[in-house]
Amino acid sequence: MAELVWMNGEIVPLADARVGIEDRGFQFADGVYEVIRLYNHKPFALDLHLQRLQKSAAGIQLAVPIAIPALAAEIGKFLARASVPDGMIYLQLTRGCAPRSHAFSQTKATLLFYARTLPPLTDLTTSEGVKLITVPDERWKRCWIKSIALLPNVLAKNQALAGGADEAVFIENEIVTECSASNIFAVIGQRLVTHPVGPKVLPGITRAILLDLAAKIGLTAEERPLREAEMLHADELFITSTTREISWVARWNDRNIDQSRCGPVTLKLNAVLRERVQRETA
Repeated sequence: MAELVWMNGEIVPLADARVGIEDRGFQFADGVYEVIRLYNHKPFALDLHLQRLQKSAAGIQLAVPIAIPALAAEIGKFLARASVPDGMIYLQLTRGCAPRSHAFSQTKATLLFYARTLPPLTDLTTSEGVKLITVPDERWKRCWIKSIALLPNVLAKNQALAGGADEAVFIENEIVTECSASNIFAVIGQRLVTHPVGPKVLPGITRAILLDLAAKIGLTAEERPLREAEMLHADELFITSTTREISWVARWNDRNIDQSRCGPVTLKLNAVLRERVQRETA
């Protein structure tokens, strides 16, 4: 079956979908996006994702052209036609087409989404853990906006892959902010620590859910800046995102983290996250 895309209210084959040359998303990266996980044909944490979409759009002075409850309903109708039981929804909103100018003009926004299968999730009990490399954080100071202007993240990710790593960690003034496509956590004692959201940290949905779930396993959550040296001496490290859920960290640059397998706190957090996913998508 051909892949489908919902675009400005119509469902068409993805291969036939077209965006204008003067779309501001294409010419200026003037837009925002969301990635939503699918389990058993159902989107997980859809409300949280659509709330973040609204905040990101407001951050670039752009209105979502359809009411959020109506958009959620359209996503539901689309998934009934799409043959993707487990995977992701990619949703993108741009300011639309207009003669090229830095100044905003009255335009009709371009809103689209499609679904795609993802590889199976990693089994944390048997996985080798991910390898990270550090890169300078030279991005803009509105990372709380989920902008489609991702070139710095793309370059960092590819630098990591070229260096034999899985993910890149941004460092600014010795402080660990986030990764190119994920948030990062440290377990220090019985505390779960991660950088606050804000200018250099995206409010990840999986991040927010884990902070909420931490109390269920008796873990105090703390949002504060962490220096790289503190990260390297943490009891456990892991990264999170919508598509990967949780991955434990085994290596940092050329240094092995002091654990040979996924740590017990990370495993407990993964278990309660899996329980929530299964409960909400059964």
